[in-house]
Amino acid sequence: MTLFRLLILLPVALLALISSTGCDGCNEEPASQPAWRVEGQRAPYALTFPAAWIAEPPQSINPHAEVAASLDDTLFLMVIPQKLPTFPTPDVHQLQRLGMETLDRSVDNLIIDRQSPIRLGGAEGLSVIARGELNGDPVRYINAYLVHQGFGYQIIAFAGDEHSEALIAQVDLILASWENLAPPAAEQPAAEPPAAASP
Repeated sequence: MTLFRLLILLPVALLALISSTGCDGCNEEPASQPAWRVEGQRAPYALTFPAAWIAEPPQSINPHAEVAASLDDTLFLMVIPQKLPTFPTPDVHQLQRLGMETLDRSVDNLIIDRQSPIRLGGAEGLSVIARGELNGDPVRYINAYLVHQGFGYQIIAFAGDEHSEALIAQVDLILASWENLAPPAAEQPAAEPPAAASP
């Protein structure tokens, strides 16, 4: 074997060896996906979902939902915002009571395990952890209620009871991201030009 052939074969052999054994940086895993943020269109709020959550068509989960998402087709979360009447404006306790009455009509054997205050974007709201049966299957719910700047918000998360711990951890992350945005400025009527002075 000539020296020239040896010099050609040596780099080829080294290249084959490196590609078969791997190297630092050669098999980089794809970069993790970033979390994704949603801003409300019907009300001034925003929240951020961890990257693994997938946006769902909101009406596929609830006809009144504006935002809906799922994780591994086992955890679900939706946001139902609504403009509240101005007089009398319901408070967060009334909103929570109405929301839980609606849930009680939809779920069998609803039991409220815990109710407590919660801060959502610096505003005081209420949270409820409950369980019940939907079509015979045990289901866990974590609901949060907020009244802020003339809007009422119901944030409803649920999963099969066997996923309760994951539901709590994920919902805590999402609710910690809640932002109360400034409401859109009320549209002012166009100013009329000043009347011409008469001679």
